[in-house]
Amino acid sequence: MKLHRHGPITEINMTPFVDIVLVILIIFLLTATVMMPRTFSIALPKATQAEKMEKIVIIVSIDRDGKIAINGTRVHQEDDFNAVFAELVRGKEPQAVIAADKETRHGTIIEVIDRLKRLKVERIGIEVEQP
Repeated sequence: MKLHRHGPITEINMTPFVDIVLVILIIFLLTATVMMPRTFSIALPKATQAEKMEKIVIIVSIDRDGKIAINGTRVHQEDDFNAVFAELVRGKEPQAVIAADKETRHGTIIEVIDRLKRLKVERIGIEVEQP
């Protein structure tokens, strides 16, 4: 930093000015995108019979021996799987999370995914351990 002993300070530090301008620019861009008006007016139709589907998450657990449980309920055959699953869903939109042991056969996991697809589950996730 220069020490000015003889005369006025003729330099301006631009760094704080640039910081403030960038913050104001970011705030402007964020508020402009939120407040963006629609291109044209839309009158949405009203539905008298519309139902809001409630979502439910189903946990499908598979141990290393290939034994399956749905939300803690052990299932032995595909019929049991379908019955327990239908009992839990009851008109809600199902989402499934598969929690399989790392020693589980790949084919067993694929079979479970196929069962879930047959039951019209559109969102299927696989649970993993975070590092």
